[in-house]
Amino acid sequence: MRKLLLLLVFTAISNLTAQNSQMFFSEALDAHLPSYLLQAEEAIRNPEQDKVKVLFDNLVEDKLVGSLMNNFKVKTTSKKSKSLADYNKPVMLLTYSSWRISSKGEQAALNELANQYGDDVAIVLLFWGDVKQVKKLSKDYDRNIDILYVDDSENNYSLVIKNLKHSLGLPLAYTITSEKEIIDIKRRLSNKLSQDQALSTTNNFELYKGMLTELLYNQQLLSDDPIVIN
Repeated sequence: MRKLLLLLVFTAISNLTAQNSQMFFSEALDAHLPSYLLQAEEAIRNPEQDKVKVLFDNLVEDKLVGSLMNNFKVKTTSKKSKSLADYNKPVMLLTYSSWRISSKGEQAALNELANQYGDDVAIVLLFWGDVKQVKKLSKDYDRNIDILYVDDSENNYSLVIKNLKHSLGLPLAYTITSEKEIIDIKRRLSNKLSQDQALSTTNNFELYKGMLTELLYNQQLLSDDPIVIN
């Protein structure tokens, strides 16, 4: 009995230590981003585009996944304050710039996924731009998708917001558990004007479906009967 109690105490202390030692996203970037940027710049100069992708994937998988996303506060299109901490559900966060055209087919894919996953995951689109631009760009998204924005002209946003825009660049997709642990970060698909609309929609659908499935698996929300998306 005494050994069992000691084991339980040791396990609890170990779990607490591991939790306390977990880095925030901003700390992980401070520690590992400079080295990544130097290697990526060298690869771009050579040029070695395939190596740039490998470097980004390694940074995400080895250094950023598992870190805790810092809380941040932005605005809804009705100009109300909204923070990451307001979400109790896991989150898929997509970052956008209002001056860049999104991949065609992405909106249709996200609308379908929001309709099917909306009860379990918050799909959040974070735009950089003024509120008029953002309202125009976001008018056709599903009601289950949250639209947030950052107006740089207001110049009162936190370091993590600046990191989301500048450190890794736009556009990206993040999956984050309800405990705010980062599960994955992926580059969103680029807009290929020559690509068929249906194919683009399928590619976006598969990208985000995979991210959401992994997120739900980590969140332990998947039932014994897997969610099937037709």
